[in-house]
Amino acid sequence: MSGLEELDCPKIFWALDSHLNLFWQRWYGRLFDLVLTPHPNLFNSLPAAWRLRNDARPFAMPGFGRAWRSHAQRRQTAAFVGVIDQNRPRRSRFAQFLQQRHHVDARPLSFQAMLDLYDDTRILPNESICREFNFRIMEGASCGCCVLTEDIGEDLHAHFEPGKEVLTYRHALELDELLSFFSVRPALTEKIGQAAQRRVQMNHLPEHRASELIRIFRSFSARTCAPGESERIFALACVQWARGNPAYRKHLPSLAALLERQDIHHDVTAMRLRLLLESGRMEDARNLLSEILAPESCGPDFSPDAEASLDIHTVCAVAALRLGDLPAFQACWRRQHGKKTELPAPANLFQGCLAWADMLARAGRLCQPGFQFDPARDCPESALEMFLMAEQWIPDEENRRLWVRKMTECCDKTPLLSLAVNCNARRSLDAPEDWRASLDYALACLRSFRLEEGLAEVEAAYGLARNAGQEAEFRLAADRQGIRCTRFTTPTGPRSFPTFS
Repeated sequence: MSGLEELDCPKIFWALDSHLNLFWQRWYGRLFDLVLTPHPNLFNSLPAAWRLRNDARPFAMPGFGRAWRSHAQRRQTAAFVGVIDQNRPRRSRFAQFLQQRHHVDARPLSFQAMLDLYDDTRILPNESICREFNFRIMEGASCGCCVLTEDIGEDLHAHFEPGKEVLTYRHALELDELLSFFSVRPALTEKIGQAAQRRVQMNHLPEHRASELIRIFRSFSARTCAPGESERIFALACVQWARGNPAYRKHLPSLAALLERQDIHHDVTAMRLRLLLESGRMEDARNLLSEILAPESCGPDFSPDAEASLDIHTVCAVAALRLGDLPAFQACWRRQHGKKTELPAPANLFQGCLAWADMLARAGRLCQPGFQFDPARDCPESALEMFLMAEQWIPDEENRRLWVRKMTECCDKTPLLSLAVNCNARRSLDAPEDWRASLDYALACLRSFRLEEGLAEVEAAYGLARNAGQEAEFRLAADRQGIRCTRFTTPTGPRSFPTFS
């Protein structure tokens, strides 16, 4: 929505599904006095230069007033309703896990049919795309289900009390145990489902949301934007949204024209350079890069504050890498690091990509949830994207192993769990005697609902640890990850495997 600056009143953006849209909502949210969202932790954990002026506040989607039905009367032990397709590979594995292990059919339904099914269901196992607070949690709680959901931290705690109103799990092994335990204990599922429904009826109905909105509106005044600021931020939000849209290339000329109408600003310059690179206008990109890096260049493009200027530095570094211009990349490196001469500039494109990715990771720019990054087209803005771009310049086997290790370490800190499985698998193959790498791969499998693969890798990791005389260390590491091992046996027979409590 454009023209918000013309409204002389407080402006609030209710940001739903930010786990898929944060890459552009971090711009769009700046047009408002306040952002309300079920996912405040996504916004508030952004690096300083990407963060909103005011912290986002927890404000989930409302629940529904549903009549209570005792669990003794409910015919379904467990149910899951959701879209299952090739775009959600982790959910497909989740659905397969539910069906094979607990005979639960996961399927899409109409909204009313879904609520009717949940009214007749005791347990609702929940999966989220990006470890976010999703609609399914509120829908299940509204219907009095015992919701089993991933442990997503404070965004869940803001709306329900884990252990009393909902139950949480960290991976497939814990979910498997919860489903096995509670499927034969309807009195316990009723206690939790009733507490969840009571919480919805006390705090999460539409009338509660309306009352809270009125209270919030009365608590602050509208912020006045500087001239041209709103127009610039709206233009950048539009371009960033378009970059994640399948029809992006068709709109490149109009997006470039939109940026040309903006006043000079380092964010606009950075976005112009991205568009030139992503549209294949490499000579124009080279010319703009030369302008920005010219010794006499000053003005707003480069700030003495390394965090504030990291966006423009990063896109310049990416342009230099894409153009194969190592001296230009090294100039970007020196500008970003200022007088820190103890940090030598990388000597080749691959080293440059990895070093810049490490810097982005240290700055908290790990990934952009929702942005489908294409290494052949898109300009990286985060550490993970920079690592993905680096793959094309891996010079030899030793550096390939280095790249796999760094990719894995980065992936493990993000909510992108499907990618983490692939990275951990490759790292485990590169370190066949390292039980920690094998255990990390096992955990990645379990988090992606690959139960059998995960258990097989735990078994392999235990064997490696035992051979290295590090059984105690293995037990501690496994226990910290919720793989509670009560006994380990010597693997002399088929499926001789530790028992889990």
